[in-house]
Amino acid sequence: MIVFAGVHGLCYASTVNLETNPPINVESIQETTIETMTSPTPTATVTPTVTPKPTATPTPEPTTLPTETSADTTLATNENEGMEMAFEEEIDFFSEEEVVMMAQLIHAEAGGVYPLNRRAAVAWTVCNRINNGYSSYCTSIEKTIKEPGQFAWYKGCKYTDLDYRIAKDVLTRWANEIITGKPDEGRILPSKYMFFWGDGSQNHFNDGKGNYWDYSVDYDPYADWE
Repeated sequence: MIVFAGVHGLCYASTVNLETNPPINVESIQETTIETMTSPTPTATVTPTVTPKPTATPTPEPTTLPTETSADTTLATNENEGMEMAFEEEIDFFSEEEVVMMAQLIHAEAGGVYPLNRRAAVAWTVCNRINNGYSSYCTSIEKTIKEPGQFAWYKGCKYTDLDYRIAKDVLTRWANEIITGKPDEGRILPSKYMFFWGDGSQNHFNDGKGNYWDYSVDYDPYADWE
């Protein structure tokens, strides 16, 4: 090998005898380098100690239905059967004769009117008069219906089976309000309306102060009766 060196601007060459030094094994160096680069000594990773959390015992799901669902089922059952089942307890609030009188009144004031909840509204005006103490007559179903100059009822008035069913249903609901202390529940005419007048096809219910019922009550227990 020739080495060039410069001293004070002069250049000279020197020959190095490679035979004076032992030969270098290039392949050995490459293998060692590659091995060192590709196979580093692994560093141990310290795993932190974690306290295991206790395993929660699963709570078994209840096998009974929720209370609300049970209540809804009870209400649905009462809607279909409750009126008949509760009638014996509520009979103290009205008699069988008064049920017939109410059916006659419904037929006389709203016979043939549809939907049926508008026939029921006639019966509710009687109940509302009793609740509000409209007059000295309004102490019972019979006396309220018979008050002179108020309703189109007369003795021997005809009525249909449908009129009878509506009359009994209204009176049962009304008595149930008194028993449970829950007014305006299950009714279709608000309690303040005690009067009505007819135009030949429909009755118009009012509170005697110029306020008329707009038939806005969505509840109609008679939708499937027609």
